[in-house]
Amino acid sequence: MLVRDLRPSGTPQTVSLLVRASEAAELLRLIGVLIDDDQQGYDVGAERIASLRAELKADLLEDLTDLDGGSGISFQVLSLLAADLPEPGAVDDLEAALAADPGLGWRLLLAHHATAAEIADVETLEAVVAGETDAVEAATSDLDRLKEPPEGVAPLLACTPSEHGARLLAAIDGLRGLWEELAGEAMNAITRDVAHRQAQLDDGLAIADIVMEATNGYELSGDPAIHRIVLLPSFWLRPWLVVGRRADAEVLTTVVAEEFLVLPPESPPPALLKLFKALGDESRLTLLRRMSTGAISLTEATNELEVAKATAHHHLSILRQAGLVSIGGKGRSSRYRLREDPPALAAEALASYLQPHRRTAANARTDAS
Repeated sequence: MLVRDLRPSGTPQTVSLLVRASEAAELLRLIGVLIDDDQQGYDVGAERIASLRAELKADLLEDLTDLDGGSGISFQVLSLLAADLPEPGAVDDLEAALAADPGLGWRLLLAHHATAAEIADVETLEAVVAGETDAVEAATSDLDRLKEPPEGVAPLLACTPSEHGARLLAAIDGLRGLWEELAGEAMNAITRDVAHRQAQLDDGLAIADIVMEATNGYELSGDPAIHRIVLLPSFWLRPWLVVGRRADAEVLTTVVAEEFLVLPPESPPPALLKLFKALGDESRLTLLRRMSTGAISLTEATNELEVAKATAHHHLSILRQAGLVSIGGKGRSSRYRLREDPPALAAEALASYLQPHRRTAANARTDAS
């Protein structure tokens, strides 16, 4: 499969796509969801998350939160390790990798924070993950000097790589019992999603189109250093998209498509609820109107709404989750653009949900007469 870089200096670049169902990745995501301070933003619902938290021992929950800092971000980043685990990416495979290299997770998080702080290039970050001493020391020193370090840096630098590895292994072991109860629900949906994406690839659908559908609006970066795209669908992390980098791979935690979930009969499709949630907010309607004239950056969206950058990003994320907006570019050059015509998409989605019910009601009236 060839994806061509159409920039003037570009050359044809072969990019492969791998879609994986990894229990190790999903367990790490579950941990991140359980310890996140903000539980309202997950499709599984705050009530269910709270009930699962209640099943954990207090000291285990406290240690997990202390290890991460309370945002859940660290465990979502660590789930990217599954991209390089041997098949099938099981929990045992992750434990074996961490036992062989206890500092692996610590270094991946260090590289992630250095990326977020924009204090290192890709080559340096790969050197950090590989454990090259000079690169690790430089990244640690640079992060330690930041006046406002990214969230999660403090707890990471508070322990050594080997200590972090030991605590991470203990956390995974502590969640084994709960995970065994929940694994079937998550992995059955994930396996169906993976089979669907693989069938699309086998049928010749373009990789960029598969990624666009699987991520609900993410455009591939076109970075010539990227040779692999790895999709790791998630049940627990819905509706959030996580984008990461592993060597020459772009790793995307995608959302399991709703058709592969087991939902109560007659319940509104999650996509429909997301769509009308996105449209039912003045700020998001303002952004849609602005994007009707062309793509915008996060900075432009912030200025348009006169809000904090985090607030503008939140609104744009909700629009992307609803299938209204796509995002392309990297870092500060990222641009958001309309993906679908909002009125047409809303009308089609609502009609699709109501029409079967209308037909059933009409048939019932006919039979009664």
